[in-house]
Amino acid sequence: MKPKITMPYLAINPETRIYYEARQARGDHATFVFINSTGASTATWEGAITETLAKEGYGTLSFDFRGQGKTEFGPNAQLTPAEIIADICTIMKRLAPTNPVFVGLSIGGLHAMRAYLEGTGIKGIVLINTLRKPGALVDWIAELETRLIRLGGTQLLHDAIRPVLAGPEKLSRIRKTHLPEEEYTPMPADTPRLRLAKGVCMADWDIPYEELRIPVLVLSGGQDRLFRLPKDVEELSARIPNCTSRLYENAGHAIPADETVEFCRDLIRFTKEKLTA
Repeated sequence: MKPKITMPYLAINPETRIYYEARQARGDHATFVFINSTGASTATWEGAITETLAKEGYGTLSFDFRGQGKTEFGPNAQLTPAEIIADICTIMKRLAPTNPVFVGLSIGGLHAMRAYLEGTGIKGIVLINTLRKPGALVDWIAELETRLIRLGGTQLLHDAIRPVLAGPEKLSRIRKTHLPEEEYTPMPADTPRLRLAKGVCMADWDIPYEELRIPVLVLSGGQDRLFRLPKDVEELSARIPNCTSRLYENAGHAIPADETVEFCRDLIRFTKEKLTA
C-alpha cells in the first residue's frame, strides 16, 4: 500500500499558511524533513526523491518558506533567516513527524542547524553543500546574488554562477535553456525571491558545531567550485562530534538533482548506520 500523501496548509498566523507535503513513515522508520535553499521549493524534493524513500518505508516532509512556492503570506512577512527558523520550529512542533531527520540544501542546512540548536528535537542532520566559514566570501556571494537578481532576475543569477556550481556535462545539457538571446528582465524590489535573497545577507554562519550532539552527514559536490572550499569543509566537519562525510566527485551544488539515486541511498544508509546503532 502506498503511503498517504498529505498536501494541506499549516496556519502560522492569520495571514500566513505554510504549504507542505507529507508522507507518514512506516513503523519506526525515520522521516526526512527537507529544508529548502533560498531558491528551492517543495518541487525540489517531491517526485523521484520522496517516492523512492517512501517505497522503503521512510516518511517525508517538504514545505515552502514564506516567499516560496505555494505558501501564503502577508505584508508583514520579513522573509529573513530568523523568520524561516521560527517557522521550521513551529512546523516541527505542530506536525510532529516520526523520528525526524533534517535534510538541508545549501543555506537550508544552516537553517536546519539553527532550528536544532533552538531545541527542535530531531534524530540527525544531513548537510548538502552547506559548510562554509563566515567572512568575505560568504558576504560577497550573498550581496552579488541580490544585485544579479535585481538587475536581471533569477535567469541572470543562474547564468552567471552556474559555471562554478556545475560540471561541464551538466552545462552542456542545460545550455539551450540558459544564456538567452533576449535581454534579462530586472526584478522589482518587492518581489519575494529578491527579498529572500536580501535576507541571506543577514544569515549568521558562525555555528557552534561542537554543540551538534546528533549524527550529521555532510554531502559535498566535487563540481561546486563556488561554495565548497575543501579545507574549510574538512575543518568544520572535524568540529562536529559525530560526523560522516561523502564527496560526489561529479555532482555540483544541487546533489539531489545531479545524483538522485545515490543521494537517496546515502540518506537511507545514514539512518541505518547512525540512527539505529
